[in-house]
Amino acid sequence: MRITPYNMTITPNTAPLFRIAALTHEDMLASSLTLPLEILTGAAQALGRAGRQRLSIDCFSQMGGPLTIQSGLTLATKPATELIEADLLIIPAIWRQPQRVLRRHPEHIALIDQHVSTSKLTISVGSGSFLLAETGRMKGRTMTTHWQWFDAFAHRYPRVRLERRQLITQSDNVFCVSSVNSVADLMVYLCGELFSPRVARHIENQFSPEIRQRFSPSPVGTPRDLHHDELIADVQTELNRDLRAAPAMSALASQLGVSTRTLIRRFKSATGVSIGQYLQRRRLDEAQALLRRTNLSITEVGVAVGLHDASHFSRMFREQTGLTPSAFRTAVRDKSFAANPSQH
Repeated sequence: MRITPYNMTITPNTAPLFRIAALTHEDMLASSLTLPLEILTGAAQALGRAGRQRLSIDCFSQMGGPLTIQSGLTLATKPATELIEADLLIIPAIWRQPQRVLRRHPEHIALIDQHVSTSKLTISVGSGSFLLAETGRMKGRTMTTHWQWFDAFAHRYPRVRLERRQLITQSDNVFCVSSVNSVADLMVYLCGELFSPRVARHIENQFSPEIRQRFSPSPVGTPRDLHHDELIADVQTELNRDLRAAPAMSALASQLGVSTRTLIRRFKSATGVSIGQYLQRRRLDEAQALLRRTNLSITEVGVAVGLHDASHFSRMFREQTGLTPSAFRTAVRDKSFAANPSQH
């Protein structure tokens, strides 16, 4: 799947208007809407004044007008009947009982059904997935929801492929995130698709300077550690035993009683990445931990994770995080709080 880019390289007068619509109701969780909208707005602003002017954001409710939600916040909304077309539809998380929202807002289900049928971008947050699944358009497709509602969701929508292990799912242009905590990861990825990789790195650094493990639907993303291949689980244990010196694959395959080719194939199938990619990710993850928690020099951190060439280590680190090792260390340590402020 490839999302049509929000191309801001052309002149402001001809730049396409990227239309964002959000479905709102009294029982929504505000942060599940405000966080993705703030990230998208920040991405548009990172492109300059023209980018900010070409982003359209509207909230829609049943009747329109001021809408006060359960947290006490009041939102300015338009009537649901005015939602005709959008490039992105956001379905916020539901506070407490999702079934109650299904009964109260059948118009939301109809609007979601219409939008998904256009194959435009859709994001469902947490238990907002109930509204999405209620349309019937997700039968045979993968979704996730908030873990508190796994069983209720599976019972109500048995023909939906509920993913209980992944925090983010993608089915064509429909994304589901299990909770508000996962929204930032998805939005960083979408900023890279809708705007540019440069803008995505900028947004990630602005919103999460400690560097979260961003979402990616591609096989080169975060390795899957939850799988059912016990042989590959043993391989992962061996690889993680000493990141400075990876065992030879031929010797490891012989030890496990399989061919090297079979080992390589099964590893990719189970984890979603090659053995080399897995090692690189784990080495850089460990490097981040050492930069956070120790006073080792940058070169010493590289050596500790098996990356002896300092320039190569810095280049790989920056490709994964968007920051150099020294900039990363500065960012995470600037966020630390002293146990006793009076000592400073």
